[in-house]
Amino acid sequence: MPIMDMNAEAYEKYVAQTDEPVLVEFWAPWCTYCRRLAPALEEIARRYQDSLAVGRIDIDKEPGLAEREKIELVPTVMLYRGGRLLGRAVVPRSGEELEELIAATLHQRQERGEGAQHVYDMIVIGGGPGGYTAALYAARAGLDVVVLEKLSAGGQMALTEQIDNYPGFDQGIDGFTLGEKMRKGAERFWAETYPAQALSLELSDKVKRVETSQGALYGRTVVLAAGAVPRQLGIAGEEEMRGHGVSYCAACDGMFYKGKRVVVVGGGNSAAADALILSRICERVILVHRRNTLRATKIYHAPLMEAGNVEFRWNSVVTGLLYDAAVSGVRLRDVVTGEESAVECDGVFVSIGRSPASELVKGQLGLDSAGHVIADESTRTDIPGVFAVGDVRTKALRQIVTAVADGAVAVHFAQEYLAGGV
Repeated sequence: MPIMDMNAEAYEKYVAQTDEPVLVEFWAPWCTYCRRLAPALEEIARRYQDSLAVGRIDIDKEPGLAEREKIELVPTVMLYRGGRLLGRAVVPRSGEELEELIAATLHQRQERGEGAQHVYDMIVIGGGPGGYTAALYAARAGLDVVVLEKLSAGGQMALTEQIDNYPGFDQGIDGFTLGEKMRKGAERFWAETYPAQALSLELSDKVKRVETSQGALYGRTVVLAAGAVPRQLGIAGEEEMRGHGVSYCAACDGMFYKGKRVVVVGGGNSAAADALILSRICERVILVHRRNTLRATKIYHAPLMEAGNVEFRWNSVVTGLLYDAAVSGVRLRDVVTGEESAVECDGVFVSIGRSPASELVKGQLGLDSAGHVIADESTRTDIPGVFAVGDVRTKALRQIVTAVADGAVAVHFAQEYLAGGV
């Protein structure tokens, strides 16, 4: 059964007037993360087509309904039965979160249909640019390869509104579309995408085991392409206010602050890009940076300086949040004078870099002090048959093009390993 596009009338009919369970996603066309969730939601609709109705509501078309249901972030997924709310997932980070929401009510799990003992030539963990490049090169070389991706193609790249520094797109391209193109390119040569989340790894044996949210996968080689996650400020109330004024993605959440006053924390490319996005949406954007000039590349400087609603707070750090039920401001400290001040705002966008998603391999692979997997330009780690690509590994420059290069290099050395070489 396909996903239904619901209006308020259809919502009342399916939610309030039927006894069958109904899964409803509240989304918005401007929400990049909603697009990333779409493949997982389509898989849920297919998998549970005989026992569950799945619908979507555009909050821009039904703002009254969204307000009534207290939708503060999109995507928000709600599970109902007989008009009663059974549970919700706010900005679910994987299809597995949706599975868990459903399983708690329907008491059923869909198991992987293929035999669990199938051994792939290569398991790629993560469907970003490095992961899908590895899958493309491996599949074209005749290897049996599967990409383990918990949400949708592209990784952090999929949240980028405009990419102008990836060769071949003279007008630029948005990250979600580029991620989908990379996925389709790999699948054209029979690379498989497996929508699940990696839970644990056993890498020391010749046949590696990857325990996932949908069962175990086995492979002769493993490519770690898990990417990175946004760094937090580490101040009191940050986690509590996430979704209530604290955000890490302007492309995802910016429209919630239309006509409002926001703070962007950071001085690199991500912060500059977020500030530009928000300058087109918000009444006022205050960019807080610990130095007296941006670290972002020069292409961002002029547009930011020319934006009439962007204010800079140089040599400043955020030391605290002002909040009750939601964020109302931030406390700042001048790193030169030590002077403290308070700034009123409706939201805070944290753009201070990313931390490698290497938790799964702690204790198995060598990590540097920042948590990156130690691997040189060959992408080989200290376990034979295991490779690290993209933002998760030690490297001088973390860009889409360098992640793509890593993916190709990893397959070259994986083929050598499979052939009995080093």
